Amino acid sequence: MKPRSQLIIAVSVISITLLLAKIFSSNIVSDFNSEAKVASATVDTGTTQTIVQEETKKDVRKIPVRKMDVLDPQVDAESILVESLNSDFPLFNYNTEKQWPIASLTKLMTAIVITEEYGLNKKIPISKTAVSVEGIAGELKSGESYSSEDLMKIMLMVSSNRAATAFEEYAGGRDLFSAMQNKKALELEMTHTTFFDGSGLSEKNISTTGDLLKLAKYLIEKHPEIIDWTRLQTIRVQPVNTSVSRDVRNINDFAAQTRFLGGKTGTSPEARENLLALFSFNNDRIIYIILGTHNRITQTDKILDWINQAYIFN
Repeated sequence: MKPRSQLIIAVSVISITLLLAKIFSSNIVSDFNSEAKVASATVDTGTTQTIVQEETKKDVRKIPVRKMDVLDPQVDAESILVESLNSDFPLFNYNTEKQWPIASLTKLMTAIVITEEYGLNKKIPISKTAVSVEGIAGELKSGESYSSEDLMKIMLMVSSNRAATAFEEYAGGRDLFSAMQNKKALELEMTHTTFFDGSGLSEKNISTTGDLLKLAKYLIEKHPEIIDWTRLQTIRVQPVNTSVSRDVRNINDFAAQTRFLGGKTGTSPEARENLLALFSFNNDRIIYIILGTHNRITQTDKILDWINQAYIFN
């Protein structure tokens, strides 16, 4: 074979060898990358599954177990609703869609509207009209001015109708303010609720325990500070335009109880006695709403005792 032919053959062999090596190497890398991706996907999937499992564990809510041998209680009320806040489990329902005058439970919505529409740092004046309103609770005097936060605490702790009226006036009057309340009620889908004033003096302020549950949950989620203020025992307040301060004491009988986490009472001849409260109960938190009872203290104790007997809390 001639040298030239031998050279051509040698070059061809080398070229083919290099090409095969390149292809082989590419396949290895490709296979390696594929395996790596599969392994990565396996790891990621496993991690995702682990995370989901952990989140699922976190989301598992312990539902109270009903003892069916315990009969339902006899009630003295127009409507009652009790629900576990931790599990959203209804513990006791009675006439939850019945509309009833809510009296000073109204002030919880008043607090929401003022907080969201005006904030807690506004200076709210107390007028002669405000101090002429029924009820002396809060010892407000004409000519004084308070921060909206302090006046709200007074309104909630001693159920001051005069404080609520001062808020109405600041917002432009009773009609405008009640329109704001009703608008907020619709936003919360409180479709069986109507407001005519900010204090609850109007017997036309009506709602249901079902609607009030929505209000309570909204407060707990969006405005926990309002709930916290309702359980304060005593605060010291001072008008922003004087140097005289004084103590304000909570008139809610439940505020002294360690299980009471916050809430509001309401009382009037038409409404009788109402209560919206958040209680600590058997390592749970329960929302308790009662309308139209003759004695909210004894009736609340009775219902909570019954729940303790009728359920097993895990």
